[in-house]
Amino acid sequence: MAAYFSDLHCHTPLFSYNRLYPDTWYEWYFPVFPAQGDFCQLARGNVRVVMVSLYPIEQGFVKLSLFNAGTKGLTDFLAKLIVDIPKQRTDEIQGKNHDYYDDLVKELEFMQTSAMPVTHKVFTGPFSRKEFKYRIVSDWDDLKGLLELDDSLNPGAGGEDTIAVVLTIEGGHSLGVGQKNTQGWTEEKLIEKLKTNIRKLKSLGPPGNEGDWSPFFITFDHHFWNQLGGQAVSLWKIIRKALDQREGLNQGITGSGIFVVEELLSTHNGARRILIDTVHMSLSMRKWYYRYLKERGDHIPVIVSHTGVNGFKTMEESEMHALPGTFHDVADGLYENSKEFNPWDIFVSDEEIMIIHRSGGIMGLNLDRRIGMGKAKLDEVTRKARFKTGVARRQIWIKPLADQILHIARLILEETGNPEGIWDNISIGSDFNGMITPLNAFRSAEDMPYLRECLFSELMSRMALEKCLAGKTEADVQEITDKIMWKNNLLFLKRNFRKT
Repeated sequence: MAAYFSDLHCHTPLFSYNRLYPDTWYEWYFPVFPAQGDFCQLARGNVRVVMVSLYPIEQGFVKLSLFNAGTKGLTDFLAKLIVDIPKQRTDEIQGKNHDYYDDLVKELEFMQTSAMPVTHKVFTGPFSRKEFKYRIVSDWDDLKGLLELDDSLNPGAGGEDTIAVVLTIEGGHSLGVGQKNTQGWTEEKLIEKLKTNIRKLKSLGPPGNEGDWSPFFITFDHHFWNQLGGQAVSLWKIIRKALDQREGLNQGITGSGIFVVEELLSTHNGARRILIDTVHMSLSMRKWYYRYLKERGDHIPVIVSHTGVNGFKTMEESEMHALPGTFHDVADGLYENSKEFNPWDIFVSDEEIMIIHRSGGIMGLNLDRRIGMGKAKLDEVTRKARFKTGVARRQIWIKPLADQILHIARLILEETGNPEGIWDNISIGSDFNGMITPLNAFRSAEDMPYLRECLFSELMSRMALEKCLAGKTEADVQEITDKIMWKNNLLFLKRNFRKT
């Protein structure tokens, strides 16, 4: 039976939508930020369940602080040169009346025009093509039926040529805030707009099936201030010099943000709960959110859709302390001196790993090379892989990902003393098409079969050294690998992606 894969966080239509391609299946190679997770690549890589992250590009991404360039002119030129976004699209995003929520809906509509019943012949080899299709699923039962999953989560005939899309969103700004035309608004006016857009968001769907496309979860923050709560440092070196993300850095939650959290998690009027993804939240925001969940009393799982391990024991220890305006300098200095893991406080400490585990949550490990390891490790891996064959390179580049996985499993075993369930919260949240610099040997969704093969081999090679792998058989290690590459995401959907 073929191996199948799932991805907790992938920006599948981002390039095709913003580069004004004719449809989501259109393939065009661009050298600087090439596509990594478009639908053709997902099809070829046997990714059959993808949590597609819709993302209205933030205005901060098309406004250069470098050289005081601002918008238009040089910014338009660089957007075209670096990410292949046409001037027409860049000017639209920069517009004073540009609305993120409207942009979100347009991206969804663009993706839907290429969905079933549309099919597309995908090149699966130099001279071979196979017909594929995708469809947005409304809940777990719909997904299970579409892919004809059996009780062991193995797809039937439906999974051979069909991709199930679970809608998610990157950034609370998508609700129509944090944009030029909402700056200076009163909290009362903001909340009124947020209330309207959340109601519309929870009602998304085809005529007669309103609510079917209500997103599964939303990443509350992203790179820039959204008027809801502070974001963590996420840009580095030349990127952070060119793009100014200082406003809102490391701040706590606002009154509007509290309103959004409560509305998203609410199930009143029969609307489905939209879960919250804590990636990009400032540490102050995350601490508040975890306290909030504890005080609520009901069971809500914690999602961290595309992250890395930072190696600290507690959130407090991982917190980056700096004077206003110097957080990026501190962050860059920390990374320059880092060893095994990236020490930034945007990533998860041991304390947060246990919070995720105890909540029955899920964390997707990001396939960006800098997120996945510290500088010393990255330099070592890059040096060792240089001039190696494809097979040897993959065996080297898999090691940092395995290090993170084993750190998580080892920690949960030490904390709980129970070997059952120590692998259940780990998955892949690739962030493909999110303008990442991927692990060199696993550059796109097409490499998922190689990723699975190498992860299995790497875990097998460490059985004698790892307590969390002690006593495991080859079949057990294969099951662990498949849980990370496929089953954990599906089991999480089975528990939580339900209609009310």
